[in-house]
Amino acid sequence: MAPSPNALNASPSLFNEDLAPAEHRNWGAFSLFNVWTSDVHSLWGYYLAASLFLLCGNFVNFVLAIGTGSIVIFLLTNLVGYAGVRTGVPYPVLARESFGVFGANLPALVRAIVACFWYGAQTAAASGAIVALLTRWPFDIGSDLFRRSLGTTALDHSARNGDCAALPGLGRTSGLGNDVGSGRRTEAHGWLSIWGGIPQDVLLEKTRDAGVPGTPGSFASLAGVAATWVTYFAALYLNFCDFSRYAPNEAAVRKGNIWACP
Repeated sequence: MAPSPNALNASPSLFNEDLAPAEHRNWGAFSLFNVWTSDVHSLWGYYLAASLFLLCGNFVNFVLAIGTGSIVIFLLTNLVGYAGVRTGVPYPVLARESFGVFGANLPALVRAIVACFWYGAQTAAASGAIVALLTRWPFDIGSDLFRRSLGTTALDHSARNGDCAALPGLGRTSGLGNDVGSGRRTEAHGWLSIWGGIPQDVLLEKTRDAGVPGTPGSFASLAGVAATWVTYFAALYLNFCDFSRYAPNEAAVRKGNIWACP
Protein backbone atom coordinates (compact mmCIF):
# COMPACT_ATOMS: atom_id res chain seq x y z
CA MET A 1 0.00 0.00 0.00
CA ALA A 2 1.13 3.53 -0.71
CA PRO A 3 1.83 5.80 2.25
CA SER A 4 -1.01 8.02 3.37
CA PRO A 5 -1.09 11.76 2.59
CA ASN A 6 -0.80 12.52 6.31
CA ALA A 7 2.42 10.50 6.55
CA LEU A 8 3.97 12.59 3.80
CA ASN A 9 2.34 15.85 4.90
CA ALA A 10 0.85 16.03 1.39
CA SER A 11 -2.34 17.72 0.25
CA PRO A 12 -5.11 15.17 -0.48
CA SER A 13 -5.85 17.04 -3.72
CA LEU A 14 -2.31 16.38 -4.97
CA PHE A 15 -1.74 12.87 -3.67
CA ASN A 16 -3.44 9.50 -4.13
CA GLU A 17 -2.44 5.86 -4.47
CA ASP A 18 -1.97 6.12 -8.26
CA LEU A 19 0.33 9.14 -7.98
CA ALA A 20 2.42 7.77 -5.12
CA PRO A 21 5.87 6.29 -5.76
CA ALA A 22 5.66 2.68 -6.92
CA GLU A 23 6.00 0.16 -4.11
CA HIS A 24 6.42 -3.02 -6.18
CA ARG A 25 9.37 -3.01 -8.58
CA ASN A 26 8.83 -6.26 -10.50
CA TRP A 27 8.99 -5.07 -14.13
CA GLY A 28 12.12 -6.61 -15.61
CA ALA A 29 13.73 -5.92 -18.99
CA PHE A 30 11.33 -8.29 -20.79
CA SER A 31 8.28 -6.45 -19.45
CA LEU A 32 9.66 -3.12 -20.63
CA PHE A 33 10.50 -4.67 -24.00
CA ASN A 34 6.84 -5.71 -24.29
CA VAL A 35 5.74 -2.12 -23.72
CA TRP A 36 7.32 -1.32 -27.08
CA THR A 37 5.97 -4.38 -28.87
CA SER A 38 2.44 -3.58 -27.77
CA ASP A 39 2.82 -0.04 -29.10
CA VAL A 40 4.06 -1.24 -32.50
CA HIS A 41 1.49 -4.02 -32.91
CA SER A 42 -1.39 -1.98 -34.24
CA LEU A 43 -2.93 -1.38 -37.65
CA TRP A 44 -1.65 2.19 -37.71
CA GLY A 45 1.82 0.95 -36.84
CA TYR A 46 1.68 -1.42 -39.81
CA TYR A 47 0.42 1.37 -42.08
CA LEU A 48 3.30 3.57 -40.98
CA ALA A 49 5.92 0.85 -41.43
CA ALA A 50 4.67 0.10 -44.95
CA SER A 51 4.70 3.79 -45.87
CA LEU A 52 8.19 4.34 -44.50
CA PHE A 53 9.46 1.27 -46.34
CA LEU A 54 8.21 2.77 -49.61
CA LEU A 55 10.02 6.03 -48.89
CA CYS A 56 13.25 4.15 -48.16
CA GLY A 57 13.13 2.16 -51.37
CA ASN A 58 14.78 -1.01 -50.08
CA PHE A 59 15.38 -2.98 -46.91
CA VAL A 60 18.93 -1.72 -46.27
CA ASN A 61 17.84 1.93 -46.42
CA PHE A 62 14.89 1.08 -44.20
CA VAL A 63 17.17 -0.42 -41.54
CA LEU A 64 19.53 2.58 -41.70
CA ALA A 65 16.75 5.17 -41.37
CA ILE A 66 14.79 3.33 -38.70
CA GLY A 67 18.02 2.46 -36.88
CA THR A 68 19.05 6.12 -36.70
CA GLY A 69 15.64 7.12 -35.37
CA SER A 70 15.69 4.24 -32.89
CA ILE A 71 19.02 5.39 -31.45
CA VAL A 72 17.51 8.82 -30.75
CA ILE A 73 14.45 7.17 -29.21
CA PHE A 74 16.68 4.91 -27.09
CA LEU A 75 18.60 7.85 -25.65
CA LEU A 76 15.46 9.88 -24.89
CA THR A 77 13.67 6.88 -23.40
CA ASN A 78 16.57 6.15 -21.08
CA LEU A 79 16.54 9.72 -19.78
CA VAL A 80 12.84 9.58 -18.92
CA GLY A 81 13.10 5.96 -17.81
CA TYR A 82 15.86 6.69 -15.33
CA ALA A 83 13.72 9.43 -13.81
CA GLY A 84 10.95 6.89 -13.32
CA VAL A 85 13.29 4.45 -11.60
CA ARG A 86 14.78 7.11 -9.32
CA THR A 87 11.51 8.75 -8.29
CA GLY A 88 8.97 5.96 -8.76
CA VAL A 89 6.31 8.45 -9.86
CA PRO A 90 4.22 8.61 -13.07
CA TYR A 91 4.44 11.32 -15.71
CA PRO A 92 1.77 13.66 -14.27
CA VAL A 93 3.82 13.94 -11.08
CA LEU A 94 7.20 14.09 -12.81
CA ALA A 95 5.88 16.95 -14.98
CA ARG A 96 5.42 19.07 -11.86
CA GLU A 97 9.19 19.57 -11.79
CA SER A 98 9.03 21.45 -15.11
CA PHE A 99 5.51 22.89 -15.20
CA GLY A 100 4.78 23.45 -11.51
CA VAL A 101 2.24 21.67 -9.35
CA PHE A 102 -0.85 23.05 -11.08
CA GLY A 103 0.77 23.76 -14.46
CA ALA A 104 1.48 20.03 -14.83
CA ASN A 105 -2.24 19.51 -15.33
CA LEU A 106 -1.90 20.97 -18.85
CA PRO A 107 0.47 18.33 -20.32
CA ALA A 108 -1.44 15.63 -18.43
CA LEU A 109 -4.72 16.74 -20.06
CA VAL A 110 -3.09 17.03 -23.49
CA ARG A 111 -1.83 13.46 -23.08
CA ALA A 112 -5.33 12.33 -22.11
CA ILE A 113 -6.85 13.98 -25.20
CA VAL A 114 -4.28 12.26 -27.44
CA ALA A 115 -5.08 8.95 -25.73
CA CYS A 116 -8.79 9.45 -26.46
CA PHE A 117 -7.98 10.12 -30.12
CA TRP A 118 -5.87 7.00 -30.40
CA TYR A 119 -8.55 4.93 -28.69
CA GLY A 120 -11.02 6.01 -31.37
CA ALA A 121 -8.54 5.66 -34.24
CA GLN A 122 -7.42 2.19 -33.23
CA THR A 123 -11.00 1.03 -32.63
CA ALA A 124 -12.07 2.33 -36.06
CA ALA A 125 -9.14 0.60 -37.75
CA ALA A 126 -9.82 -2.66 -35.92
CA SER A 127 -13.52 -2.59 -36.82
CA GLY A 128 -12.65 -1.99 -40.48
CA ALA A 129 -10.32 -5.00 -40.39
CA ILE A 130 -13.07 -7.18 -38.93
CA VAL A 131 -15.50 -6.01 -41.63
CA ALA A 132 -12.95 -6.85 -44.31
CA LEU A 133 -12.39 -10.32 -42.88
CA LEU A 134 -16.11 -11.07 -42.59
CA THR A 135 -16.99 -9.84 -46.06
CA ARG A 136 -14.18 -11.92 -47.58
CA TRP A 137 -14.81 -15.07 -45.56
CA PRO A 138 -15.25 -17.90 -48.10
CA PHE A 139 -18.26 -19.48 -46.37
CA ASP A 140 -19.97 -16.18 -45.52
CA ILE A 141 -20.05 -17.27 -41.90
CA GLY A 142 -19.68 -13.66 -40.82
CA SER A 143 -22.90 -12.56 -42.49
CA ASP A 144 -24.80 -15.56 -41.14
CA LEU A 145 -23.50 -14.90 -37.66
CA PHE A 146 -24.58 -11.25 -37.73
CA ARG A 147 -27.95 -12.09 -39.25
CA ARG A 148 -28.71 -14.51 -36.44
CA SER A 149 -27.54 -12.09 -33.77
CA LEU A 150 -29.61 -9.25 -35.19
CA GLY A 151 -32.61 -11.33 -36.25
CA THR A 152 -32.48 -9.98 -39.80
CA THR A 153 -32.31 -11.56 -43.23
CA ALA A 154 -30.03 -8.95 -44.70
CA LEU A 155 -27.13 -6.98 -43.30
CA ASP A 156 -26.18 -3.71 -44.94
CA HIS A 157 -22.72 -2.19 -44.81
CA SER A 158 -23.45 0.45 -42.15
CA ALA A 159 -25.00 -2.07 -39.77
CA ARG A 160 -22.05 -4.39 -40.16
CA ASN A 161 -19.62 -1.53 -39.51
CA GLY A 162 -21.49 -0.59 -36.36
CA ASP A 163 -21.46 -4.11 -34.95
CA CYS A 164 -17.81 -4.64 -35.81
CA ALA A 165 -16.90 -1.35 -34.13
CA ALA A 166 -18.60 -2.55 -30.97
CA LEU A 167 -16.40 -5.67 -30.71
CA PRO A 168 -12.97 -4.00 -30.37
CA GLY A 169 -14.58 -1.14 -28.44
CA LEU A 170 -15.92 -3.50 -25.80
CA GLY A 171 -12.63 -5.35 -25.66
CA ARG A 172 -10.62 -2.19 -25.14
CA THR A 173 -13.08 -0.68 -22.66
CA SER A 174 -13.04 -3.84 -20.53
CA GLY A 175 -9.42 -3.13 -19.62
CA LEU A 176 -9.85 0.48 -18.52
CA GLY A 177 -10.59 -0.38 -14.91
CA ASN A 178 -7.57 -2.64 -14.49
CA ASP A 179 -4.16 -1.66 -13.20
CA VAL A 180 -1.16 -1.18 -15.46
CA GLY A 181 0.07 -4.66 -14.57
CA SER A 182 -2.85 -6.27 -16.38
CA GLY A 183 -1.59 -4.77 -19.65
CA ARG A 184 1.86 -6.21 -19.02
CA ARG A 185 0.37 -9.69 -18.63
CA THR A 186 -1.56 -9.60 -21.91
CA GLU A 187 0.96 -8.09 -24.34
CA ALA A 188 1.65 -10.08 -27.52
CA HIS A 189 4.65 -10.66 -29.76
CA GLY A 190 5.38 -10.89 -33.48
CA TRP A 191 8.23 -11.62 -35.84
CA LEU A 192 10.35 -9.89 -38.45
CA SER A 193 9.57 -10.13 -42.16
CA ILE A 194 12.27 -9.08 -44.65
CA TRP A 195 11.42 -7.77 -48.09
CA GLY A 196 13.77 -6.61 -50.83
CA GLY A 197 13.63 -3.62 -53.16
CA ILE A 198 10.64 -2.13 -54.99
CA PRO A 199 10.63 -0.96 -58.63
CA GLN A 200 11.33 2.76 -58.91
CA ASP A 201 8.16 3.52 -60.89
CA VAL A 202 6.04 1.89 -58.18
CA LEU A 203 7.85 3.90 -55.49
CA LEU A 204 7.29 7.19 -57.30
CA GLU A 205 3.61 6.45 -57.85
CA LYS A 206 2.90 5.36 -54.27
CA THR A 207 4.83 8.20 -52.60
CA ARG A 208 3.84 11.04 -54.96
CA ASP A 209 1.58 12.69 -52.35
CA ALA A 210 3.60 11.76 -49.26
CA GLY A 211 4.94 15.30 -48.77
CA VAL A 212 8.55 14.17 -48.31
CA PRO A 213 11.22 16.01 -50.34
CA GLY A 214 13.45 14.04 -52.64
CA THR A 215 12.93 10.73 -54.35
CA PRO A 216 12.49 7.46 -52.40
CA GLY A 217 15.82 6.30 -51.06
CA SER A 218 17.45 9.75 -51.17
CA PHE A 219 19.07 11.32 -48.12
CA ALA A 220 16.14 13.71 -47.69
CA SER A 221 13.65 10.83 -47.72
CA LEU A 222 15.70 8.79 -45.27
CA ALA A 223 16.02 11.78 -42.93
CA GLY A 224 12.26 12.26 -43.14
CA VAL A 225 11.72 8.59 -42.28
CA ALA A 226 14.02 8.80 -39.25
CA ALA A 227 12.28 11.96 -38.03
CA THR A 228 8.85 10.39 -38.53
CA TRP A 229 9.92 7.34 -36.54
CA VAL A 230 11.07 9.53 -33.64
CA THR A 231 7.84 11.52 -33.77
CA TYR A 232 5.61 8.43 -33.88
CA PHE A 233 6.97 7.22 -30.54
CA ALA A 234 7.11 10.66 -28.91
CA ALA A 235 4.14 9.99 -26.63
CA LEU A 236 5.60 6.69 -25.45
CA TYR A 237 9.10 7.87 -24.55
CA LEU A 238 7.71 11.08 -23.05
CA ASN A 239 5.58 9.00 -20.66
CA PHE A 240 8.00 6.11 -20.25
CA CYS A 241 8.37 6.79 -16.54
CA ASP A 242 4.80 5.48 -16.20
CA PHE A 243 6.27 2.04 -16.88
CA SER A 244 9.91 2.33 -15.77
CA ARG A 245 8.76 3.32 -12.27
CA TYR A 246 8.02 -0.38 -11.76
CA ALA A 247 11.54 -1.45 -12.82
CA PRO A 248 13.95 -2.51 -10.08
CA ASN A 249 16.93 -0.58 -11.49
CA GLU A 250 18.25 1.43 -14.42
CA ALA A 251 19.98 -1.61 -15.93
CA ALA A 252 16.57 -3.21 -16.55
CA VAL A 253 15.46 -0.06 -18.37
CA ARG A 254 18.54 -0.03 -20.60
CA LYS A 255 18.30 -3.72 -21.40
CA GLY A 256 14.59 -3.55 -22.21
CA ASN A 257 15.13 -0.57 -24.50
CA ILE A 258 18.09 -2.19 -26.26
CA TRP A 259 15.97 -5.26 -27.03
CA ALA A 260 13.15 -3.04 -28.22
CA CYS A 261 15.16 -0.96 -30.71
CA PRO A 262 15.31 -3.65 -33.44
